[in-house]
Amino acid sequence: MMELVIYALLAAFIFLRLYNSLGKSTGRSINLSFSKLVDNLERNKVETNVDHYIDHADKNMAPYKEILKKNKDFAIADFMQGASMAFEMIIKYFNQGNLTQLKQLLDRNLYNSFVEKVTNRQTINESIIVSIITQKITEIKVVKNIAFISVYFLSEQINFSKNDQGEIIKGDTHTINQVKDTWQFKKNINSSDPIWLLVSIKNDA
Repeated sequence: MMELVIYALLAAFIFLRLYNSLGKSTGRSINLSFSKLVDNLERNKVETNVDHYIDHADKNMAPYKEILKKNKDFAIADFMQGASMAFEMIIKYFNQGNLTQLKQLLDRNLYNSFVEKVTNRQTINESIIVSIITQKITEIKVVKNIAFISVYFLSEQINFSKNDQGEIIKGDTHTINQVKDTWQFKKNINSSDPIWLLVSIKNDA
C-alpha cells in the first residue's frame, strides 16, 4: 500500500509539472486524471495479488470481488500466508491436545469434534510438518456476509502414534509422507476480527 501511495504522489507531481509548463490543463482535468490513475493502480494491485492464486476465468473470481467490495483491506496473499500458519499451528495444537488454543482457531462445530477426539483417543498422535509443497484456493463463496475459502494443501509430514508410555506403535519418525488435505476457512467480512476460523478438513488422499 505504501508503494501505491508513493507512485500515486509521483504521478500527481508529474501531472502538475505538465500543467505548469503547458498551461493548457484545468485543475478539474488534473484531478480527474489523478483519480483515474489511482483507480488503475488499485485495480492493478488487486490483479497482482490474485494472479498467483486464482485463475481469472475461474468461478472464484466473482465471490472474490464480492469480498473485496465489502472489505477493501482483504488481500489474497495475506490470507494464504495466514492459512499456512494456521495449518501448522492447528496440527501442532491437536497433537498436544491444547484445546485452549484450538478454540480460538476453530469453528464451534469443528472444535466440539476436536474435543471429542482429544478426550477419547487412546493413543498420542504426532504429525510433524516438514514442509508445505503446494497450497492453492479451490473454492470461494459468500453466504450473506460470511466468506468461505477452501484451500488445498499438499504437505510433507512425519506421522506416527505413541501409547501412553511413549512407545511408537504406528508409523515411525523417519518416513516422510505426502499428505493431501482441503481446509475450509470462514470469516464475517464485515467484522474487524482478522481471524479466519477453520470449518472443515477433508482428506484428499
